[in-house]
Amino acid sequence: MRTIISFLPVLIISTLIFSFNKSDKHQAINSITGDVSFVNKFGQQPNKYTDEDLRIKTHLEYIETLLQKKDVSNLSSHLKQKRSQLLSLLHTYWTAGIFPRNYDYTNTRVPCFIDKENRICAVGYLIEKTAGRKTAEQINARYKYDELLTMNNNVIDAWIAHCGLTKEECAMIQPTYGPVPVYTYNHISSSYGISSSVLGGLNLSLNAINTVQMVKGTGRGTVPMIGLFSGAGQIILGATSFSKNTTTLSGNATNESRKTLSMINIGMGTTTVILSAWNLITRKKLKDKL
Repeated sequence: MRTIISFLPVLIISTLIFSFNKSDKHQAINSITGDVSFVNKFGQQPNKYTDEDLRIKTHLEYIETLLQKKDVSNLSSHLKQKRSQLLSLLHTYWTAGIFPRNYDYTNTRVPCFIDKENRICAVGYLIEKTAGRKTAEQINARYKYDELLTMNNNVIDAWIAHCGLTKEECAMIQPTYGPVPVYTYNHISSSYGISSSVLGGLNLSLNAINTVQMVKGTGRGTVPMIGLFSGAGQIILGATSFSKNTTTLSGNATNESRKTLSMINIGMGTTTVILSAWNLITRKKLKDKL
């Protein structure tokens, strides 16, 4: 028993180290080389505030240099020529600086072959330029977020066999992409603000009158009828004006103030419709009793 107890701290520490290492691996720019490219150039690890394009450029520049220096004397002249062509294309790609974005994974870095804006990854670009866009799109349809080493596909394997690069070297090129950040801003147009104020004030008054009428069992049916239309109008106003995320090159942007006001409009409108409908129902029951 004492042996087990004394071993527990070691077990806990080992588990924590494993967890941290696993988490760090999932946040690295590449599953094989990690962030060695960034450390080699800047002398420190990247963090969540590091510019995404800088990380990708640094990685691809590092891998290009690494592959250029590799001894390829064992390759045929044809494969050497193909390899040289691909590395030249890789240089053109990363210097242009147009990279995919990770729109679908919010907590981890993943590869992305072609994103929803049709931006293509480095390996995808090499395939596109040598085998055609159609081939790249076929691969994307099946392996959009997969690591290259896990892609078991005859088309990919055939391309690699004739490109002068190994599958592991292609996997070393393939970057991962961090979650697209969400930027918030606040803006409410004057027309939406005024419309919301008018309908909100009206429905607050109608809610108060509906409540009094239900408690006392008096009053006409005009107020709840107006409330049904007014409440529905505020619901429609809130639903049609609800702020949706807009995609920019920097990330996703959302108008928080407009979104909040829209939720208030929908909530208040719904309350008015419910109170007005209930007032009409209780009024009808009261008339039936009389």
